[in-house]
Amino acid sequence: MKPNAMSWKPPYGITFPGKPSGRYSDGLIATDFLGSEVFDSPVDRSPNISTQVGFLVNLALARRVYTIDGDLASSYALLSYSGSDYYGFIDQNPNMAAYPAFVEFIVEDIHCNESYSDLVRLHNEGLKKVVAKLNKEDKFRTKGDRFVIVDLHKAFMAVLEKKGSKRFKTPLKPCCEGDCARMDMKGAKKYTLCNDPKSAFFWDEINPTQEGWRSIYSLLGKSLT
Repeated sequence: MKPNAMSWKPPYGITFPGKPSGRYSDGLIATDFLGSEVFDSPVDRSPNISTQVGFLVNLALARRVYTIDGDLASSYALLSYSGSDYYGFIDQNPNMAAYPAFVEFIVEDIHCNESYSDLVRLHNEGLKKVVAKLNKEDKFRTKGDRFVIVDLHKAFMAVLEKKGSKRFKTPLKPCCEGDCARMDMKGAKKYTLCNDPKSAFFWDEINPTQEGWRSIYSLLGKSLT
């Protein structure tokens, strides 16, 4: 993540670690709760998925750092391609004809799409096929599936639909309202902060607070056990 991004400026990180740390939140985010590694989008020209997974597999097989039946037996690795990855690509490639090739790069064999909803549908269909293929070909599988799909959308909706709950009374109202982390020409803040980030589900207009992510993880944890 680039150090000049908004996530490296106050008030991001005020809950944890007490200063900006690159997280788009007041504190911990999804990858912190899952204890996983974030894979960058291929838009940033990072090593592709196969290369990065290969690094981990080689380490495990060498049994010098990790062991499959020991250190990795109860571990999870999160591979996340989400809104920012797709919108980053869309921003650079406004032509809809370019989307199918990008989605195919991520989830292998899919076909053309004509709208954002089709893009999501085809992504999900392709993802299910790829995960099923991974589980079928899993050479280290003992029982059950070792590759699972974590449904963030379902977890988000489960939390947001509880609008009357004491935890988040107004879940769509962000804690950092306005142009978070930005200042005007005179140095005045272009945003306002809520009194208690724990009372808010969203930190800014897009990203959850630490407490928001905690509530999401409490639901996701059930599908990971």
